[in-house]
Amino acid sequence: MNTTNSHMEVAFEALRSWYESQKPSPDQEPKRYVVCAGLAITELIKDTFPLSLGDYITEKNQVRKTGGPTIKALLLRFGETREYAREGGRTTRGTRTSAEELVRRLNSLEVLSRLSNSERQDVMESLQRWLVQRVREYFERRKIEVEISLDRSGQQIVADILDAANEKGVAGAVAQHIVGAKLALRYPHMEIENHSYTTADIQLGRPGDFVVGDTVFHVTVAPMPAVVDKCDQNLRNNYRAILLVTDSKTQAAKQMAEMKGILNRIGLYAIEAFVGQNIEEMNEFGRNSLSHGWRNLLEKYNERVLAVETDRSLLIEIPANLQ
Repeated sequence: MNTTNSHMEVAFEALRSWYESQKPSPDQEPKRYVVCAGLAITELIKDTFPLSLGDYITEKNQVRKTGGPTIKALLLRFGETREYAREGGRTTRGTRTSAEELVRRLNSLEVLSRLSNSERQDVMESLQRWLVQRVREYFERRKIEVEISLDRSGQQIVADILDAANEKGVAGAVAQHIVGAKLALRYPHMEIENHSYTTADIQLGRPGDFVVGDTVFHVTVAPMPAVVDKCDQNLRNNYRAILLVTDSKTQAAKQMAEMKGILNRIGLYAIEAFVGQNIEEMNEFGRNSLSHGWRNLLEKYNERVLAVETDRSLLIEIPANLQ
């Protein structure tokens, strides 16, 4: 057992040093084709060791097992279902160079040749698990990508942003920060408070997500009776209250507010309209100024996220068409 563990450590060191050598710069992770090459080579070594050129390079000069469907299946084996590389690494020139270097390093490990087939397979499985973790980190670092077309209404643009965030499971945080960014742009002379999404959820003693004047704003993509209770408490404390929910949840929120008896005493708006219409108004509904306005919103949003969040996947990639 200890011998196998020592073999594992040697193999891991070879894999990690190879991975580090593939970085374009010390602060940049390797390209996706590098991980694809790593997954493919470790899969091949499960059955054959050491690898000869023909074991991993096809007649068409491509690395075996780096096609999109194969990489997808390998990731799925470890529970990773997101699309990492549609084409895998098969069509990328750098894949072969990367694979050759990994083969050179692993082939040189004489300790691997002393393992039984099952032991070698266990070692390769562990190396693959490490590579899959790099894939997960890639998704954690990846910014939210959304196409912003100025032919669409402001309300729909915000809906598109929230839809993209929802695909990553971060719609709640994005909704809070995009409302905060809108308020900061609308009232540049005021300090609009900025808290991390989790802090906003659990911190005691705060009347809501934002306070402007004597009005408290609550932002949620999943309204529950508890947020309506907070609005009621705001009213009792002589605040005005505004509840912002996604367009699809406005009717449910209205019903909860009506049951609480405060529907006519609070402002209840769709986040999409609240943000989208205001951006259009501030930029006088002109195409050129709207392009600048949406860019300003996303830049302010990213600025606020960077200030309070450790999760960089909440950042939004600013589309090139916004000038």
